[in-house]
Amino acid sequence: MRNLPAPTRDSDRADLKKAIRRYRHGGQMLGHDISDAEIDAVVALYDLYEADGGQACNALEGPQLPEPLRDLIYAAYDKTQGDRHLKSVRDLIFTGVKLCPVCGIDPAIELDHHLPRSTFKPLAIHVRNLIPMCHACNHAKLAGFNVDGTGFLHPYYDLLPDLDFLTADIDLTGGALVVAFAIDETVALPEGFAGRLSGQMQDLKLDERYQQEVNTYISAHAAALHLAFRGSGQAGVRKILRLQTGYEVREFHRNHWRPTLLRALTLHDAFTGGGFAEILPIPQDMLDDLDD
Repeated sequence: MRNLPAPTRDSDRADLKKAIRRYRHGGQMLGHDISDAEIDAVVALYDLYEADGGQACNALEGPQLPEPLRDLIYAAYDKTQGDRHLKSVRDLIFTGVKLCPVCGIDPAIELDHHLPRSTFKPLAIHVRNLIPMCHACNHAKLAGFNVDGTGFLHPYYDLLPDLDFLTADIDLTGGALVVAFAIDETVALPEGFAGRLSGQMQDLKLDERYQQEVNTYISAHAAALHLAFRGSGQAGVRKILRLQTGYEVREFHRNHWRPTLLRALTLHDAFTGGGFAEILPIPQDMLDDLDD
């Protein structure tokens, strides 16, 4: 759950000209050369989309555009795939994006239409209606769209404050690390954001997906935690966790699940006081080697 810089709109008109054009197929001329007036009408919808921060409205369905033109723009999205005419659109949107901005777990390999192209056909190739996502989030979001402004936050327009709003609740019962992630609705988020973020987490099953990552991730820090504890006790463990938290925030962002987990562990007395050793045991002979 992070914001992304909005992709440039410098190629709006050029993309429409490349997408909606006449072509020869099977000895026949097919398609349609989009006119300057038609381009102006579509770009005006892009402007409206931007002015309203990507919120849905009937005007964005393009009722004033001829239906054949709406259908051609809808179909033009397929030209962003592979090495087809609009590959540059896809390349632009994925530039600088590694992990999915919604879950922060998997690589962003698919494009999601923030407003679905089945309804908002004129926005099918609009770069600011296309969001890079992982397959799991994109697939799950299909059932989460809501036209009344209570659906998923827009990574380009719904700006999140620089505050810790993702929380992790730690439970060490039974010698296992159990973590529950949630949105802290007491944080000073913009109006409506807390509920929408919580709904987003539920729709995408982010708590369950984060839990599946936790133990594999924290086990990578086992040796560092044991070494810190042997050297400086609980204070050493807290220091190493704070250091790793700062690194993860810089590498990802403050509400990525990893630094959120590390912040919670840093404040957990039982974990930092030695409880980590039961969860992340290291054989005694290996611990003895740490002193060599």
